[in-house]
Amino acid sequence: MSKLRRYLSCLILGICAVILIVACDRGAYLEGNHSSNSPTSNPVISANSESCRLVSHQMGETKVCGQPQKVAALSPFVLDSMLALGVQPSAYAEVEDLKIQTYDNPLEQIPYIGKWVTTQPRGLGDCNSPSLERLTLVKPDLILGEAWQVEDEYPLLTQIASTLLFSNQQANGLQGWQHNIQKIAKALDREAKVKELLSTFSQQVTQARIALQPVLENYPRVLLINSNLTTYVASQPESTTSRLLQEIGFRIVEPPGIRDYAEISWEILPQIETDIILVLSWSDDSFSNPENILRHKWAKNSLLSSMPVFQQGRVYFVDYQLWGSNIGGPLTDQLILEALPDLLLSSVNKKNSA
Repeated sequence: MSKLRRYLSCLILGICAVILIVACDRGAYLEGNHSSNSPTSNPVISANSESCRLVSHQMGETKVCGQPQKVAALSPFVLDSMLALGVQPSAYAEVEDLKIQTYDNPLEQIPYIGKWVTTQPRGLGDCNSPSLERLTLVKPDLILGEAWQVEDEYPLLTQIASTLLFSNQQANGLQGWQHNIQKIAKALDREAKVKELLSTFSQQVTQARIALQPVLENYPRVLLINSNLTTYVASQPESTTSRLLQEIGFRIVEPPGIRDYAEISWEILPQIETDIILVLSWSDDSFSNPENILRHKWAKNSLLSSMPVFQQGRVYFVDYQLWGSNIGGPLTDQLILEALPDLLLSSVNKKNSA
């Protein structure tokens, strides 16, 4: 019996040892598997301290590590800058809520800059009040937006992901991207791209200046207004287009006694001395070719249609979505600079044929 007891004891001890070894091996496997998926070891989401950087923005400074893979763009301006830097969006908020859950056809769904979008970003609704619920579902690594739009929601946004807010208004009041592109690029780990963007922009301005030289010599003064002509007209000297025209060499005209952005009465337009008027057009349905609507309304208005500048074909109607300040960014500048010669050279051609 003693031999049997010793045999059973050895057998039980052996079984316990096997169980212990298996348990330890499984624990080691689980620990290793957890480590490989943990945020601290993922080189993309959260890299070592050498790949982290502090990025300054409108709300202070935020630490960003590695190269973010899922970035939410909370405005067209931010999206434009991201695309120019070679970064695609995982989520996007437009200037108004288009009721789009997913931008599965960005070429048609995102005005002007959609042709550069190759992903199918989740729709976040209106950029002034983006859907935090949808944003949470996206689980972005980084959120980029504009301070004037979502400043009040900043604390909530930072609970979802690192959030940086920028402004497209420069120190001189003009709308532009150059003063913040370095910071946005730093957040996206795309700083090497900035020099190329700035160089390309300089070349585009030079090409437009050369092409528009005949217009500059004959019609250097430009009045920019933002209007739907029925209820609203405003001087727009700080717009994206204003900045570009001044870069080219045009002089921006403002209504007498008015500085910067201001709502005005359309009845005073005939009193303003200008060579060219650019009407940055919008309507309640901002994605329905508002420039055509405004052109028709202007022609039917006896006071406006009698203005010499209109009769001589130097009033031009363009879409505020692109030419105003709804987008703004390197790609927007490219599109406007490419379109300006075809738009304005017609005034010189008409003069020569008269």
